[in-house]
Amino acid sequence: LYNGTLKRDVENRRYSSYSQMEGWGSKHYSKPICSPARAGSDYCFVQNIKSSRSEPDLYCEPPRGTLRKSQVGSRAEHKATLNRQSIYSSCSTQQGTTRTSKKMPARALSCPSSNKPDVVYAQPMMSCKQDMVYGQAQSGSKICGDEIDGGTMTIQKAIQLLCSSDDKYQAMGAYFLQHTCFQDESAKQEVYRLGGIAKLVELLRSTNQNVQRAAAGALRNLVFKNPTNKIETRRQNGIRECVSLLRRTGNTEIQKQLTGLLWNLSSTDELKEELIQEALPVLTDCVIIPFSGWSDGTCNRTREIIDPEVFFNATGCLRNLSSADMGRQTMRNYPGLIDSVMTYAQNCVASNRPDDKSVENCICILHNLSYRLDAEVPNKYTQLNHMARSVYMDKTLTGCFNSRSGKMENDEYGVPLPEEDFKPKGPSWLYHSDAIRTYLSLMDQSKKDATLEACAGALQNLTASRGLMSNAMSQLIGLKEKGLPRIARLLQSNSSEVVRSGASLLSNMSRHPVLHKTMAHQVLPDVSRLLSFQSGNTNSYGEIMTSACYTLRNLIMSNPHLGKSYLTSNMLNNVVSLCRNGSCPKAAEAARLLLTDLWSNRELQSVLKQQGFDKNMMGSLAGTAFRTLSSRF
Repeated sequence: LYNGTLKRDVENRRYSSYSQMEGWGSKHYSKPICSPARAGSDYCFVQNIKSSRSEPDLYCEPPRGTLRKSQVGSRAEHKATLNRQSIYSSCSTQQGTTRTSKKMPARALSCPSSNKPDVVYAQPMMSCKQDMVYGQAQSGSKICGDEIDGGTMTIQKAIQLLCSSDDKYQAMGAYFLQHTCFQDESAKQEVYRLGGIAKLVELLRSTNQNVQRAAAGALRNLVFKNPTNKIETRRQNGIRECVSLLRRTGNTEIQKQLTGLLWNLSSTDELKEELIQEALPVLTDCVIIPFSGWSDGTCNRTREIIDPEVFFNATGCLRNLSSADMGRQTMRNYPGLIDSVMTYAQNCVASNRPDDKSVENCICILHNLSYRLDAEVPNKYTQLNHMARSVYMDKTLTGCFNSRSGKMENDEYGVPLPEEDFKPKGPSWLYHSDAIRTYLSLMDQSKKDATLEACAGALQNLTASRGLMSNAMSQLIGLKEKGLPRIARLLQSNSSEVVRSGASLLSNMSRHPVLHKTMAHQVLPDVSRLLSFQSGNTNSYGEIMTSACYTLRNLIMSNPHLGKSYLTSNMLNNVVSLCRNGSCPKAAEAARLLLTDLWSNRELQSVLKQQGFDKNMMGSLAGTAFRTLSSRF
C-alpha cells in the first residue's frame, strides 16, 4: 500500500506519500456507454506528519524591562499533497526588534505512482513558525548594562571573560555574546571561530544561576538558523549538558532559555536522534505532562510551577522531533505523551482558547504522529483487515465478486467495525472519536491557518489507507460527527495550504460509496467551484486541482443526474486547461481521467457535447485513456 522510502525532494519541502492511483485509467468498460463507470476511485491524500521544524527565536537580554515581540507570517509549512500525511515545520527569524517567521524546508515522502490515484498522507510537518515572547532579562542582566562598555567590549574579550574564575565576569561575557549574536548574524561565525561554543557549554555546569541563564541564552542565539553552530554544540556535548541542567533546575528563566535552545537544535535532522534519546524523556516528564492537566495519578508536579512559555518551547521541540521516523515511533510509545498533548488541546477547546499559542504545536504533533498510523502501529483495524481479505478471497474463489471489480472495495469487506475504547490511552487516542471531535471543533473555532491545516492533515492521515480504518474514520467524520460542512469551508480559505489539506481530505473520503450521497449534497458545490475558479498562481495549485478532479469524478459518477448540473462551462474549460498543463502532470492526468469517465456516461456525455466536446477533441485531450475506452464500445 505504501512505498516505504523516505527521501528528500528538491526543495526538502515535506513528506508526501503517493500510493493510490488504483482504478484510474485501468478500468474495464464492458457495459454500454450509458452505464456509469464504477464510482469510488482510490485517489487518496494522506497528510503525513507535519514536521515541526521551528526555531523559536533569538533571545536578547538587555539591562531592563521586558519586550514582547510580535510574529509576522507564521504558519505551518509542510503540507501534504494529495491525500498525504503531513509533517509540520516551523521556523522563525528575528531581525532587531521585528520577528518574521518563514518556512523551513522539510522532507517529503515520495512514492512513485503509476497511473493510479495516490493515497496521499498528510506529511510530517516541522513547525514553521513561532509566536515567541522575546523577553529581555529582568534579573541578573543589570551586570551587562552597568559594567560592560559596549564601545570597548569585543567578542574576543567576551570569550576571554568566559574563562574567568569569577562568576560575575563569566555572566558578563555570556550576556555580551547573547546580545551581540541577537543583533549581528556575522557574530555567530566569529564566536565559532574563536572556540566560544565549547566555553559556553562548559558554563552550563556552573552552580551560579545567572551564569547558567546567560550561557543558555547565548547558545540559543548562536545556534539560531546556524547549522554549523548546532553541530558544534552537539560535538561539545551541549545537548546532554542542556538536558541535564533542565532536569535539575527549577528556575523559570533558565528553563525558558534551555527549552528555546532545544527547540532551535531540533530543527536540524542530524541532531534529532540524539535529541529523541536525551531530550524527549525530560521534556515529556518534566514539562509536557505536568503542565498539560493530564494525570495518571503518579505525577507529583503541579502545573503552576511550569511557565506557559516553557511548555510552548517544549511542544515546539517535540513538534520537530515528531517529523522524524524514529521520533514518531518513539513518541507514540512514550507513556503519557499523547495523552497529555491531546488533553491540553481538548482543555483549550473547552475553555474557548482555540488559538492559544501552544495549541498549534500540540495539533501538529498529533498530526505528525498520525502519519502512516495504520501501517506502523498495530491497532483494532489491523486484524480486521486480515479478516476482510480472507472474506474477499473466499468470495472471489466462489465467484461472488464480479470479475470487473479487480480489487476489494472499501465498503465490501463484510466485517463489522470494532468498538472504540471507552478510555483511550496512548496511540489509541490518535484514531478515537474524541480526537476527531477535537479536530472538527478547532476547524470551527480557530482563526490560525496552521492549526486548521494541521487538523485537516491529521484527518487526512486517518482516511488515507485502503483498509478499514479509512472507511471507519471517513464515516465517523462525515456521517456521525457531521464534519463535511466544516471541511468544505476550508476550501474557501485564503491560504492555499489550508485549501490543499481540505481538498486532499475530501478526496480521501470520496473513495467510499457509503458517503457519496451525503458528500454530493454537502461538498460537491464547493469542490466544483474550486475546480472552476481556482487560480494557478500558488505552489499548491497542482495538488489542489488533482484532489478536486478525483473528488468530483467519484461524486458525479455516483449520481450523474445530480452531478450534471455542476458541469459548467467554466469548470469544463478549467479541466481542459489542466489536460494541457505540462507543469502539473498529476493534475493533467487526473483531468484526463475525469473527462474520460464523464464521456463514458451517456447522460453526462450529452452535457459535454453541448459544451462543444466531440470524439476528436476527447481523443486529443484524454489520449490513451479515451482511446482505450473507445475501443471497448
